[in-house]
Amino acid sequence: MTSMDGSEGTAAGKHFLSGMVHEVRRELALGYYDYMPSPSLMLSLARPSLSSALARPGSRPALMLELKHASPGYSDARLPDVDAEWFVALASQVGAEALSVIPQPEAFGGSLEEFTEVARRSPLPILFKDFIVSVEQLEAARACGASAVLLLARLARVGDLELPLSEMVREAHRLGMETVIEVHGAEELADAWAAGPDVLGVNARDLESLRVDVAGAIDVLQGIHPGNIPLLAMSGVEGPRTVEFYVRAGATGILVGTAFLRNDDPEGFARSLRVGEGPR
Repeated sequence: MTSMDGSEGTAAGKHFLSGMVHEVRRELALGYYDYMPSPSLMLSLARPSLSSALARPGSRPALMLELKHASPGYSDARLPDVDAEWFVALASQVGAEALSVIPQPEAFGGSLEEFTEVARRSPLPILFKDFIVSVEQLEAARACGASAVLLLARLARVGDLELPLSEMVREAHRLGMETVIEVHGAEELADAWAAGPDVLGVNARDLESLRVDVAGAIDVLQGIHPGNIPLLAMSGVEGPRTVEFYVRAGATGILVGTAFLRNDDPEGFARSLRVGEGPR
């Protein structure tokens, strides 16, 4: 259970993000990202815009559902065994505006093949939500059919990116994808804005400790000067009340994964997050 003061009933990780960067570099060396889908899964280069899907006027935010098979940081990280077909069908049933898929095999149980299958089945914009440090990963995302890639401002601050953050954004654009630049704390905002994101993500979860601080994320959102860039609230969504807090703080989109996947009624839970007024 996540609270507004940031406490959470999980097994908090230590240096999780640093460990994932190490794992990604190992996967790069082993050729994991040297990926080309089979001819039957080849996708059109044209994918729908994620930023357009998340740039919603009014008080009802866009809903982004996430597919993963484990949620590191919890005492039991395992999630229910679902597949791409189920995920895409549920997203359609609840009227989600966008999807997120984590292709990391080690900690999240994902794969590039699964990402490609989701992209093949769904017309929605899809975020390649990985721990990206290399242009090779951007190229893999494009091959999988991603609309956008996640870039972590924190990795730029500690020098883990192959190129400066702004150049990673340009490379993604060159490949025909948008970027979501994620921040956790306000100290990361300057770097994120300078890089020119298409979407700015504010993650309530600290990726090193894996602790969730919803109140902290709300503070960051409230400190952002409104502009034309969509704001995506990430992590800590346990129900419509959290969504309402995020929307009041300025979020135009909400990402939810673990809470809806673990719910006994995933469809009903996802529908309950459609708070606010106005047509979609």
